[in-house]
Amino acid sequence: MRTLLRAGVLTLAAGSLLLGSTVAAQAAPAGTITIKADTRLVLQPAEFGHTALFTVSFHNTSDQPYSGDVTFTEPIAQSAAVTDQLGACGLGQTPDRRTIYNCGLDPIQPGETRLVELPFVVPAKPQPFAQIAPDLGTIEAGGSTVSFAAIFQSTTGSTSNPVPYEQDTTAALTVTAGDVVLRRQADGTFQGLVPVTVRNNGDAPHHDLDAEIALPAGIEDWPDLDVADGCTGGGVLPRPPGGATNGCSVIGGKLAEGQQRNLVWTVKAPAGSVPGSLGAGTALVLLNGGAARQTDGGDQDTFTVTIAP
Repeated sequence: MRTLLRAGVLTLAAGSLLLGSTVAAQAAPAGTITIKADTRLVLQPAEFGHTALFTVSFHNTSDQPYSGDVTFTEPIAQSAAVTDQLGACGLGQTPDRRTIYNCGLDPIQPGETRLVELPFVVPAKPQPFAQIAPDLGTIEAGGSTVSFAAIFQSTTGSTSNPVPYEQDTTAALTVTAGDVVLRRQADGTFQGLVPVTVRNNGDAPHHDLDAEIALPAGIEDWPDLDVADGCTGGGVLPRPPGGATNGCSVIGGKLAEGQQRNLVWTVKAPAGSVPGSLGAGTALVLLNGGAARQTDGGDQDTFTVTIAP
């Protein structure tokens, strides 16, 4: 069964290495679609991680409009970003967990050439040497297929003599949480903020972050996350007896290696709460999108909860 994504989400698969400049579709049936793309996706170093914009050309050589799908398999797990140039996508997965997208394509008229730009984001830390991913990306449409290699440009701009790139498979996060003091509000309730900082120390695949919090008894349920993109109430952290939990996806949560982000939970207690310490809470942040969870406990931290007089 296919899973449908929101419009415009894509990526790119495996094969033998090609290192030329431009390649046309192989064995393209006459009178359908030909595809042209560079044989190398060059990932350029940014302040954190790498980015690239890959241009693909679809040409209709027939006398009828082409309205079929386009299939992309990514060369690096969770490397493709979002484009609005394609329709809704169904998704699959290669055995090594790279994503395959089958996306809609608006009709291409006879003789028309359609250019589609595919953005890529890889969290890997820039290095002083070039790297190459072990697998190829592929693009397929109308019986035509092209393949391309993913090359990491070095910090000096070189793509020569690339060494094999090995992507982490396990998360490597450091999470720190601050103590919170809940202070009386105008309506008699109490409120405070739990600051959480998450740093990514690796390049394991993920498309966003999941943040979760568990709070001791005396706190109102469903604490709010400042950058929440849908919340489920939690499920990873155990709920303290009489306490509260919540878990949310983080808006724009992809985090590059060496990058950190600040999150804020808003915590509330009802009017009439007795001042003093309520005990400890726990904040957790996880990678969402394919990486195994780390076992060193670095992805969570505890903090104290106090109600002010």
